Amino acid sequence: MIDKYRRRVEKNRKSDLSKNIIQQPNDPIKIEQRPPLRRCVISLGVNSPQPPGHPKIISQNYAKGIQIIKNDLLRFNFMGDFLYWCDRYPVGSPKIYQSFGGFKPYCFQEAIDQNYQLILYFDSSIRLRQSINPIFDQIKEKGFIIYQENHSVGEYCSDDALRTLDITRDESFTMPSCRTNIIGLNMQDEKARKFLNIWREKASDGITFSGAKWGKVSNDPRVKGHRYDQTAASVIALKLGMTPWEKESAYDHYFYNDRLSVRVLDE
Repeated sequence: MIDKYRRRVEKNRKSDLSKNIIQQPNDPIKIEQRPPLRRCVISLGVNSPQPPGHPKIISQNYAKGIQIIKNDLLRFNFMGDFLYWCDRYPVGSPKIYQSFGGFKPYCFQEAIDQNYQLILYFDSSIRLRQSINPIFDQIKEKGFIIYQENHSVGEYCSDDALRTLDITRDESFTMPSCRTNIIGLNMQDEKARKFLNIWREKASDGITFSGAKWGKVSNDPRVKGHRYDQTAASVIALKLGMTPWEKESAYDHYFYNDRLSVRVLDE
């Protein structure tokens, strides 16, 4: 589904119309500049069984989270569109119980197919502290926005995923991990496009996004579990040179994560 904030967006477009058409000296022909990049927030609110090896679900209501995001975007005057999925997965996406977090690159792809260029993904548990409009300026200029986590890739990477991501265990502990409950891409940026293509491939390879979240996924005692989309995104972004990442303070400036508002697990 798509919610469009047409009144505010159209008002801005009309007020900026004169900026999009320039008059050359001694030339009566009006020249139209490139139109602004289309921006959207994307999220998924589909309830689903847990994959094998995950904590038991006590309750879940991801559609509730979607409604809260919608209200936050309106409250903070988001100048873009909100694309969300509550009744279905994006086209081609694996189910959550098949590939945990595997739907995320497919949400991006469906937004691309609807001609959006600046795309910011939220988990349905993400809540806003203030306007996120400035973040889209960062995505446009930098090509992406990625927020750093407080642990290494190695702590949450299965032995099987080491192979698909083409890294060693020792390398994994030198790599910082990023968050993927929020991630933004500028699809006009070459690195961002490569990142999405590889992330989508790993989401569907049957290995990288599978395994027990907190269970034994390695014989290395330092490994605490596996974090699927987050682990894959971290390695892919680092290999492509998509750095630096935003610090935790930048994340906290705009967002907080209210997981209990959408699901309670037996963990």
